[in-house]
Amino acid sequence: MNLATPLFDNSLPAIRTSIAGISNAKYEQLTDGSKEIYKQVLRIFERHKLEYFLFAGAIVGYVRNGRMPPWNDDLDVIIFEDQIQIFENRILPLLRECGYACWPVAAPYTGGGYHILALQQDANSRCASIELADGIPVVVPWAQIDVFYTSVDEAGFIRNLSNWGMYHTKEVPETWVRPGTFIHLDSFRARVFSNYEDDIRHEYGNVAANIVVHSHDKVALKLMGSDWEKFEFDYDALLSTRVRGIPPSLSRKRLAEFVPDANRRFETSADENFDAIAKTICEDALGHVTLTGADQSFWVLDLKRLFPSVKLEVLIGTEREAKRAVHLRRFIDSVQFSDPTIRKIYEDCLLANDTTISRRSGST
Repeated sequence: MNLATPLFDNSLPAIRTSIAGISNAKYEQLTDGSKEIYKQVLRIFERHKLEYFLFAGAIVGYVRNGRMPPWNDDLDVIIFEDQIQIFENRILPLLRECGYACWPVAAPYTGGGYHILALQQDANSRCASIELADGIPVVVPWAQIDVFYTSVDEAGFIRNLSNWGMYHTKEVPETWVRPGTFIHLDSFRARVFSNYEDDIRHEYGNVAANIVVHSHDKVALKLMGSDWEKFEFDYDALLSTRVRGIPPSLSRKRLAEFVPDANRRFETSADENFDAIAKTICEDALGHVTLTGADQSFWVLDLKRLFPSVKLEVLIGTEREAKRAVHLRRFIDSVQFSDPTIRKIYEDCLLANDTTISRRSGST
């Protein structure tokens, strides 16, 4: 029996994309799009010398096998009380200038910290979907970082303010946390607890034997006393044998034979899905594509993955699209705008992000 089978709905197509993950997965997903956002936000933290500590699910994966779990749909960090002023007065305004949505945690945990989000399709929903192919909708996960405000009690244990978070009940000494150390996790570097392995064992037990796939209040799979190596083998086997890395209308052979013509240009219609766009690029040997639909900019990671030599242009018509394009700018070759106001939003957001990058580069 394959241990990972319950994580997928075998009645649905299984297609993996960089922006939305696996189309038939039953769990919240870690995607390449999310990792891109995490890298950018942590870079801002470090540029402005915020003393943060990454903990929880991402570090469970690091301790277990050196990677974040595929179902790790957010990052959790703590900052101590002496860092709150730096975070609220310096970091939050910059994050907002850079296009991130930031809001404080709601009651009853008011004063407990902040949510930082990007790539959201709908500010009120985690479940808004876009169309990968005809009849195949997928959800682009929010790229979310939660910042937990934390104090130290008289006994030397850390406690989350307003009881938002796991440490208001756990006996975790401050000495396990500070001064911290840096690890390389997937595609970015992050500061973690000094004794992060002790903390993970204390919080989660033997993570090589206890496999829990969950996100917030949703549990997709729980295997206690199982062998992680066996589970990982089964999970990877399912992905390699049942999950496509290309949209339905393409074949590996056709993709291998693709040669772009720099003089062939194409402008999508606003309602075309990823599959239709990719098919047209391949069949018409396109060298330049303008994406005009409101959600088509989500697909730039995957279009660059499949067609790295094709120039991608994005038509931006709303503030949300402008901020998303800035966050995904590494995969976009050029932009157009519906009006000057949207251009100004994009340029201001881009300047804030590029200033952060250039300052960091100049300081190393």
